[in-house]
Amino acid sequence: MHRHDLVYLDRAAAFETPCAKVGDSLWQAAHDWIAAGRPLVAARQPADAGYLQLGLALPLKQLRKKLTIHVDPRSVVRTDGPLAIAHCCSHLAPVDAEVLRRLAGRAAACSARLGVFGSLAWEVLSSEDYRHAESDIDLICDVETLPQFDTMLVAIQQAAEQLSCRLDGEIRFPDGNAVAWREVAAQRPHPAALVLVKGPHEVGLRPLPALLATLNEACCHA
Repeated sequence: MHRHDLVYLDRAAAFETPCAKVGDSLWQAAHDWIAAGRPLVAARQPADAGYLQLGLALPLKQLRKKLTIHVDPRSVVRTDGPLAIAHCCSHLAPVDAEVLRRLAGRAAACSARLGVFGSLAWEVLSSEDYRHAESDIDLICDVETLPQFDTMLVAIQQAAEQLSCRLDGEIRFPDGNAVAWREVAAQRPHPAALVLVKGPHEVGLRPLPALLATLNEACCHA
């Protein structure tokens, strides 16, 4: 299980949240979400916590409150990767949808994995309103080889220039560590650059070359 994965629970699963007391409106919103069979999102996992840490963002009508959810791992029914771009295009303006379709095509051509998270994904999953005029689009791009990394960094930059909204998100390396693509793009020309790395269990600064060293040199698949 990776950050941003979709986690489906038993509809009767017990849960705890440090964000709300049992029975109050936010707790009830989380209860109703799980009972409806909707997925939560895998978050960064505390070491040796004994529980699974998940996330839930509520709709605009509930001010997009973000809740941390703790559950017994045995409550998990299944997990899926982040939503594919193809599943989200109907929620976007046609011109933006076309930009993302082209980006998805470039990812497929080099066998990189591209997924959607954030407000757009929550909107698609729930059919409720999450996005507003200033909303961005968040993508997670998984790469395994240096050619994939270089190809997708350029492709994401080009897509960002063509979209009518801001494009954010992360590039994730084979060891599960991820960095905001904008930070990677800014620091790529600097050999000794430190970047903020979001790992499976912790966040910290690491040299960009150390992350690039985890990539395979194999050629990108055409």
